[in-house]
Order: sequence, then structure tokens, then C-alpha cells
Amino acid sequence: MKAKLPIALLMLCACAAFAEEKEFQDPFATEDAAAQPKIADPLERVNRAIFHFNDKLYCWVLRPISKGYRTVAPKPVRDSVERLFDNVKYPARVVNNVLEGRLKGAGIETTRFVVNSTVGIGGLFDPATRWNLKKQPADFDQTLAIYRIPTGMYLNLPVLGPSSLRGAVGVVGDAALNPVRYLDTEWALGLAGGNIINAASLHGAEYESLKEATLDPYVALRSAYFENRANAVKR
Repeated sequence: MKAKLPIALLMLCACAAFAEEKEFQDPFATEDAAAQPKIADPLERVNRAIFHFNDKLYCWVLRPISKGYRTVAPKPVRDSVERLFDNVKYPARVVNNVLEGRLKGAGIETTRFVVNSTVGIGGLFDPATRWNLKKQPADFDQTLAIYRIPTGMYLNLPVLGPSSLRGAVGVVGDAALNPVRYLDTEWALGLAGGNIINAASLHGAEYESLKEATLDPYVALRSAYFENRANAVKR
């Protein structure tokens, strides 16, 4: 049995399109595109409830587990695990580089993958960067943005966190290109859980700092998401 994305996620994306609008400024707007549509957050009450759920999941489950994991796995080991999972996402990066017309970037990504998968022992190490073969980030949400597909409303997804209607579609597209998805369900879920725990052990402090620095973490996280997406498109 193959791992599948929750049908509920697709239903949420479809139903959200008909909700009433509650707008804030679209960070994707540029000086020469002032007429771009604004981002809507019509599901704010639902999004806040999901944000609260994700926050409790992190505080009550992920943080304690990641702390225990840090005691047995030194940071260099956890960094290597993160690089390994990142190396596996090569298909999504190379396909989206091609879709964006960045053929040189696709070539660099392919060379990086070959080098890091061999010399770098499956991606545990990153000799490609030392050889000036820098990572070429690209995902399906970014590709849709370059093709001027509207961002759509803001969504806060269970476990996955901040997104948008277009971003949720991007998640589905990138997941279809992730080799882990095609493993047996037990392996796919185990690897996904390991990736989440490893990421929490490395980056959990960033989330906690954001929460401590603002009176409304929901708004801060929403703004940070769109700023990050805007920077991805501009590069």
C-alpha cells in the first residue's frame, strides 16, 4: 500500500475558495504590479485553531522528543541527516528548475546530486558546495508564482504549518516527486516522522524565538511565510 496525501487536505483547498474574504497586503506585490490581488485570510478562525493545534503538537510532543534526540545525536550527525533528506528532494528541485526555464540550475542540481550521492555518501555530506556547485532551490509553489498564478487565500495546514491555496497545491506537486512517497506506508511514515523530529531538533529554537518576540505569533508566522515565499520568487 502506497503512502497518500490526506484527502482532507484537498477538500480543504477546494472548499476554501468559496469562503468570504478578509484581506491583508500581498507581499508578492511588486512596484510594477501594484494591481496584484491581495492575500485573503477568510478562514482565520479555522487557521488560528490549526495554529494552536500545531503549537501544542510542537510543545507537548516534538520538543520533548527532539530534546531526547539531541542528547544521543550530536549536531554534526543531525546536520548530516538533514542533508540526507534534502538530497532525496532532488527530483522536485530539478523538475521545477526546468519548468521555470532555469536549465543551468537544473544542470547544477543534477551534478550536485551525483556528487553528493557518491562522494557525499548518499547526501550525508555536501562536497558539491565546496566545489562551488551551490544548491538551486525550486518548488512547485515557486513555479506557479513565476507563471503568475495567484497566491490565493492563506491556509494553516495541520502539521505542515503556514501555506496558501497555491502553496497547498505546490505541496501536492512536490510530494508527487518525492521518492519517499512511493515506499510502503510504514517506511514512508517512519522516514517522514524522522525528518520532522530531526528538523525540530535543529530549528525549533527559531520558532520559539519568533513566539517570544511577538504578541501575536499567528500573525508573525503568517507574515514570515509570505516574506519567505516572496524572497524565493525574487531570487
